[in-house]
Amino acid sequence: MSHFRPERASRALLMGKRVLLAEDEPMVSLEIEDVLLETGAELIGPFADLGALMEAAERVRIDAAILDVRLGRADSFPAADLLARRGVPFVFHSGHVSRETIARAYPEARLVQKPCTPEMLLDTLAARLA
Repeated sequence: MSHFRPERASRALLMGKRVLLAEDEPMVSLEIEDVLLETGAELIGPFADLGALMEAAERVRIDAAILDVRLGRADSFPAADLLARRGVPFVFHSGHVSRETIARAYPEARLVQKPCTPEMLLDTLAARLA
């Protein structure tokens, strides 16, 4: 279990929000899940493969999303495209892509590079919701 204590502002922004999580590394996924639940967010997922992620991204009400760029052999860019069309704010969480690549393709998105602290990921997600 995480020892992270969310800042009051981040907690307020995420409390009650439906946050989709796409992450294929089980330990990373568990840590992110724990942090999100501590804020009072409602977790959607986690999704470790693109097919299930795409179905959820298309059909489920989502307030925000955290997307690992690489999901097995696929990437999460098709889901990011769908979320962007739906107006859902998201952050990428990856160690495989540069900030410049993300900024060119998704100017509104942010990239939190792995490894990172839970605070960095949560604060970045909360800032996208502000």
